Amino acid sequence: MIHNPIEDLNELKKNGRIIGKANYVFTPEISSLIGSIHGSLFKQGESVVMGRDYHNDSRMLKRAYTSGMMSTGINLLNLSDCTLPLLQFTIRRFGASGGFYFSGGHLFSEDVGIRFLDAGGIELAQSELQRIIESYNNYPQQVRRVDPNEIGQITAIPQTADIYIKSLQQFVNKKKIKEAKLKIVVDCSYGPTGKITPLLINDIGVEVIALNTHYRERSSSPVPSINTIRNTADIVKASNSHLGVCFDVDGSRILIIDENGLEITYEDLLMLFITFDKRIQKSKGSTIITTPSISPVVREFIEDSNFPIKQVENYPGEISRQIREERACFAAADTLKFYFSEYAPFSDGNFILLKVLEIMTAQNDLISSLSRGFPKGIKINKTISVSSDLINNIHNRLRELAEQNGYRYHDIINELKIIGDDAYIIIKVALYRNAILLSAESEDKDKAQEMILNMEKIISKL
Repeated sequence: MIHNPIEDLNELKKNGRIIGKANYVFTPEISSLIGSIHGSLFKQGESVVMGRDYHNDSRMLKRAYTSGMMSTGINLLNLSDCTLPLLQFTIRRFGASGGFYFSGGHLFSEDVGIRFLDAGGIELAQSELQRIIESYNNYPQQVRRVDPNEIGQITAIPQTADIYIKSLQQFVNKKKIKEAKLKIVVDCSYGPTGKITPLLINDIGVEVIALNTHYRERSSSPVPSINTIRNTADIVKASNSHLGVCFDVDGSRILIIDENGLEITYEDLLMLFITFDKRIQKSKGSTIITTPSISPVVREFIEDSNFPIKQVENYPGEISRQIREERACFAAADTLKFYFSEYAPFSDGNFILLKVLEIMTAQNDLISSLSRGFPKGIKINKTISVSSDLINNIHNRLRELAEQNGYRYHDIINELKIIGDDAYIIIKVALYRNAILLSAESEDKDKAQEMILNMEKIISKL
C-alpha cells in the first residue's frame, strides 16, 4: 500500500522527537530528505557519527538518511548497530560535529524514531528540532547539494566499542569489584547492548548470566516486556545472583532487580546514588537536577543532604543542557535515567550499572538492604486484577489510553507515571501475578484519591 508523503513533518513529531511507522508514514524518501536538511545545518566537510538498533526498519531508514546527508558534503562515521550511549561517547571521543541515531523506543514498538545529537552528544533542543521540521515543510529552500566529487564519505569505526569499554572501567575500582565475587543477570533486550555489556561486566571480574543478547524481529509488545522482566527476576532467584538488570533497547537506562527478584524503584535508586556515591557526596552545595514530578519526600531528602535542586521538564536533551548550565554534580529523570556529570552529560545504562556494583562493593552489602531505610511518600494504593491475555502488551494499551484522555506520562520500563494537576500516579504490572498496581501521591490526599478513581475507570476500558 502506497501512502501519500507527509507534507507537514509536525505530523511525525511525538514527545519532542521525529517518530513514525516505517514504510507506513515514515518512508525512505522522507528519511533521505530529513538527512539532507540535517546535513545542511553543518559546514561542508564536517564529520557526523551515525548508528542504529538491530531492527530492519531502523536500518532501512538510516541508509536513506545517509544518502541524504552525504549529498550535502558531510562525512559520516558509521557505528552500524550500537547503543545510543556508545554513539554519544563516540561523538565526543572523535570531536565530531554531531550525530544521529535510529531506534524503536520502548513504548513505540512498531515505530522508529530519530535522535538528533550535537557536538556534545546531547539531543538537539526543541527549537533546533523545529528548525529541521520547518526546513522540511519549506523544501527545497534550506537544502545544500554538492558536486559529485565533493559528496561525503562513509568510514567504519568498529574499534570504538573496545575504547568505550576500557573508558567506562576507569571510573570504578575494578580490583575491589573483582574481589567481591559478584554474580549478576543481565537482560540485553535483543539490542546492541548484547555486544557490549557482557564483555564489560566480565572484564571487571563480575560473573554474568547474559540473556537475549541476539537479534530478534520486532514484535508488537515492548522490550523489555513484563515477560522478559519476570524471566530475569526468576533467574536471579534461581541462580542465587546478587542483582538483575534489564536494559532498555537503546542502552540508555536500566531496570534493576534485587537478589529477591524485586524491582528497585527510581526514587530509591536516586537516593542510593546521593547517599553512597563518593563523587556526589564530595560535591555538597552543587545543584542536583530532577524532573518536577518527583515525590515531595525525595525532594526533602535531597535538600536535607545539602544539595540545591533545580527542576526541569524532561524534554529530549533538556536535562543534559541544564547539567552544563548549572554545573550540576548529578541529575535524574523519572524515566529511570541517571546522569553522572564526571562521566558525561547523558544517561548511560552501563555506567549506571557500574555505579550500582561499585556502591554494593564499597558498602559490602546488597542493594535491597542499602535502599531499605530510605523515606517513602504517603501514597494511596490499589490493585486491579487483569486477565493473562492483556498482560503482555498492557503498557502500549495503557499509553494509548493515557494519550486519549489527555494525560502526560513518563515511561519507566515496567511502569507508567501519569502526571496530573499537583498529583501523579504510577501504574505498574505486578511481577508475580496478573494484576495492575496503582500508586498515587499528592500533597492533597483528595487529588491522589481522585486520580486512583479516574485510572480505575480508564483501565476498566481494557
